[in-house]
Amino acid sequence: MFASHFDIFISALVSLFVIIDPLGTSVIFSALTKGDDKATMRKIATKAVLIAIFVLIVFCLIGQQLLHHMGISMAAFRITGGLLLFVTAFRMIMGYHDPDQMETQKPSVAKQDDIAVFPLAIPLLAGPGTITATLMFATSADSIAATGVVIVAVLIIQLLALISLILSPQLMKIMGRTGNGILARIMGILLAAMSVQFIADGFVEIFFPS
Repeated sequence: MFASHFDIFISALVSLFVIIDPLGTSVIFSALTKGDDKATMRKIATKAVLIAIFVLIVFCLIGQQLLHHMGISMAAFRITGGLLLFVTAFRMIMGYHDPDQMETQKPSVAKQDDIAVFPLAIPLLAGPGTITATLMFATSADSIAATGVVIVAVLIIQLLALISLILSPQLMKIMGRTGNGILARIMGILLAAMSVQFIADGFVEIFFPS
């Protein structure tokens, strides 16, 4: 039982880290908050992470019941989720998260706090790919303890994201845009492979049920 929970924890931790990409998100955050003071950046980062945690935990706790009431099988959800993750991976590989693009898309809002909701919390920290992966791990959990393990993984990754956002100016100096671009594309390739595996598992469940 312990080994099973540990395997779920490691799988969820790695998957969420790859999808969210805290370091890459920190570069985008740095571009969005360019010119803001440290207190404002800290406030925006904290708000974004708290919103993301709330969204992911809600889906983690009631996602399975939601699928059941909507008449959606786990196999169909795996295939759909795999396709969504592949789209996310493709955009990462093609440079969708490059800070140059984000600077041109910076929201023209009166309050900087608004970017904590969009695009930071949703879709960067809790987008379709992250929600899909969290829901998949939660629905595969066979006990309350296993679901708790998934929630712990969510909290750890979001904490890493918060640290990365707060330290984004320093990280930008260390990694630079070239380093971040390379990292984002490597993460995208790993995520693409993971999404194909989700799709394959879904088709196996549909056509070769045990």
